[in-house]
Amino acid sequence: MNIYKENRVGQGSRGRGKTISKNSESGSQQRSHMVTNTKKETRFQWFFQRAEMPDGQYDPETGTGLLCIEELSKKDKGIYRAMVSDDRGEDDTILDLTGDALDAIFTELGRIGALSATPLKIQGTEEGIRIFSKVKYYNVEYMKTTWFHKDKRLESGDRIRTGTTLDEIWLHILDPKDSDKGKYTLEIAAGKEVRQLSTDLSGQAFEDAMAEHQRLKALAIIEKNRAKVVRGLPDVATIMEDKTLCLTCVISGDPTPEISWLKNDQPVTFLDRYRMEVRGTEVTITIEKVNSDDSGRYGVFVKNKYGSETGQVTISVFKHGDEPKELKSM
Repeated sequence: MNIYKENRVGQGSRGRGKTISKNSESGSQQRSHMVTNTKKETRFQWFFQRAEMPDGQYDPETGTGLLCIEELSKKDKGIYRAMVSDDRGEDDTILDLTGDALDAIFTELGRIGALSATPLKIQGTEEGIRIFSKVKYYNVEYMKTTWFHKDKRLESGDRIRTGTTLDEIWLHILDPKDSDKGKYTLEIAAGKEVRQLSTDLSGQAFEDAMAEHQRLKALAIIEKNRAKVVRGLPDVATIMEDKTLCLTCVISGDPTPEISWLKNDQPVTFLDRYRMEVRGTEVTITIEKVNSDDSGRYGVFVKNKYGSETGQVTISVFKHGDEPKELKSM
């Protein structure tokens, strides 16, 4: 929700024709001031608490000065000044956005927010069932919300969560049960404006939400437990021949993943110079006395019943007296 202060420069006398209006559709506040004899050199400036605000806009064609405040809050409380000036002098107009004036704007925004609330929607989530309404604007100081289940007031607890954002009011039912079926009502109060929105979480609506909850919960379990290579392998490893190469990565998964290494998409046989060591979640491959034949694209492949993943690294072996490829390219 944006708050607009507008100063219009046009026909009239300096200091005459001051107006302040509120747009009930957008929640904007507009301020107009008519000024005569503007020209190309006329400068328009916005000030807040005597400090210039560079975000202010001025259109010399229409004579409109515009200042937009995103997400109006108490920190925007203060004195605003719009000033026009040129070689003939200057003129200004003041908006005192404190006390009752600021309260009036917040009250109006609360009314707009309450009237903008969309019908309640039901949504299955990984944790349970969510019921929510979208709003154009929400301010916790000037708007109050209350949830009811079967006409009984609900309070946040172990299985019930309620909350708001700037554009949404929501109720989250965790680990839903049959006892959670029934009518839910959201009451939004903003000044004298009170709205009630209701939905019925029963029958097919409950079954559909539960099915989506179970589906997302199962996917979350799979994603949490599937085999992964979580960190450790570089994209490229460069080493001089006859040195020993050690590469370590960290894996995760429940049950513990099966582990294998590939070289150019073919299984690596751990004999002679090749060794693999597993310590908890750390997996290390060691290649002793590397030579040019050891260059290639390597991958550690991990899998369990929930899924699999491959972490890859390219190994480049250079001869004594040569420079690594990446140094040659610099």
